[in-house]
Amino acid sequence: MPAIHLPRLRQQVSELVQNYADPDKFLRKLQDLFAFYGDHTKRVRQRTMKTTGLPAENVPPPVLRQIVLQLLPYAENAPHAVLVLSRSLWSFAHLEHRLLAARLLGKLPLNYSKDILLLVPQWCLQNHEESILVSLATHSLEKIQKEDPEMLLGQIETWLYPPKETPQGEAEHNKKTDTLAQLNLQKLGLSAMLPMVGSQDFVNLPKIYSLLKPMLREATAVLRPYLVDVLRPLARRSPQEVAFILRTELIASPNKHLIWLARRTLDDLPPEHQAPLRALIFPQSKENE
Repeated sequence: MPAIHLPRLRQQVSELVQNYADPDKFLRKLQDLFAFYGDHTKRVRQRTMKTTGLPAENVPPPVLRQIVLQLLPYAENAPHAVLVLSRSLWSFAHLEHRLLAARLLGKLPLNYSKDILLLVPQWCLQNHEESILVSLATHSLEKIQKEDPEMLLGQIETWLYPPKETPQGEAEHNKKTDTLAQLNLQKLGLSAMLPMVGSQDFVNLPKIYSLLKPMLREATAVLRPYLVDVLRPLARRSPQEVAFILRTELIASPNKHLIWLARRTLDDLPPEHQAPLRALIFPQSKENE
């Protein structure tokens, strides 16, 4: 893998992005670029150690960032062509291609939000890579999160609490598939909250609380890490409200999952809010699991 020489990389990417309106040619040129910068030794090692993951070119992050940067004017001035390109990139089931597809979605104008909100959950259900989930939840929704957060909150609600339409008598394996799909969308919804919670420009925290509370009551081991990722920055930003919610839920339903969440949020709360929670988490000075 050659060292990154920025002027050379810019020139290489400039030649690549000229093909933005021809996805087949773009993909061929992109593969050449990835072959130039990819870590082939690492790729072979990954094939032997990780047989279930997507193939990866192990391209340094600056390469992807430069491609997105130089495609940005086209996303603004020829958004439909970039949308088509994003779909083509996603269809090529390699890690970097899908990461690039996810990032490009977030550069499309807001009037493409319908397409974005259609593709993001579809791609989420086809995905098993944590890094791609994070990119879908953050990069792909970046424009909507900044310019129309209320629209995004409405969409997040449908991901967290999908309508139950399971017909009676459905086969057991289909039920399991539906459960996995719902978990994937819930992970997406929780991850999509993070940029809003972390942004001081976002003020509709009451909506975040209302979306989180039912999940806290039924937190599962699979979703706990995603919930705590939201609770911790939320506790630092709004400690009184988070402490009140955790205290109320612990009194109402002190199950092991809720106790786990509260324990891992404690250190992000000021001392005055920790004491009442500790009494509920560690009754008689004994840690509950």
